[in-house]
Amino acid sequence: MIVIDPLPDELALARAQIDSGLPALAEGTVRRRLAWLEAEGNAAAGDEMDALRLLLAEAAWRQHRPAQARVALESMRPGSARRHLPIALLIEAESLAATGEMDRAQGVGERLLASVSADEVFELRRGMPGRLSWPPPAELRSEPRRTARAPWARPAADGPAGGAEPDDERVIAARSRLEQARAAYVAGDLAGGDGLLSVALRLDPAIGADGVLIVEPTLGDQPDSDRLLLYGDLLGAAGRVTEAQAAFGRAAARDA
Repeated sequence: MIVIDPLPDELALARAQIDSGLPALAEGTVRRRLAWLEAEGNAAAGDEMDALRLLLAEAAWRQHRPAQARVALESMRPGSARRHLPIALLIEAESLAATGEMDRAQGVGERLLASVSADEVFELRRGMPGRLSWPPPAELRSEPRRTARAPWARPAADGPAGGAEPDDERVIAARSRLEQARAAYVAGDLAGGDGLLSVALRLDPAIGADGVLIVEPTLGDQPDSDRLLLYGDLLGAAGRVTEAQAAFGRAAARDA
């Protein structure tokens, strides 16, 4: 007797339905297969279920339902490699932007553009509207740019002290570490988050204001001196010099 596993066929069918502009049909295909797998309780189907949930997220997003797309993404296993695929990052960025979380959306967008080109992002979107601004593909640019500049990079007048503006790669790396630090704090890893923020600040001092917003809720009533020094550095980079000096004073008093 020949046994045919329908899963690859259903994955391919859902992919073809999305590519043909039929995301509603693809959603039905995916939900049907997911329901079957969940009813069977197949613990070995983790990667297969992640693939289905990513397709479900894309189908929902292409039907202009970003909230449901985000739910589908978050139902994937935290360690799944599929969470880092370009389409997953694109949907995550757009779904965050749709709910007003622009800082997080921009960080995810930067990670996406660090892994693929603007042309590839354009192809993935296929004309889907969104709240984020993405660089245009090469054929839509009015003239070739002599140096690539990310849309979130600061103008030269706003560069760090001394006039040495970080290049785009450093800005991207800094923003990536900023998002990693945010995730570390949510997971309760204060030391890991502090280390990531410290590196991010040295890569690009412009993350100072965002870093302050991320680290402040984690300080508590009695932060240790190292955390106060990091907090002071972030405040200083954000231009809040008086508050930075106060943080440094608290750190010095704690070490005395």
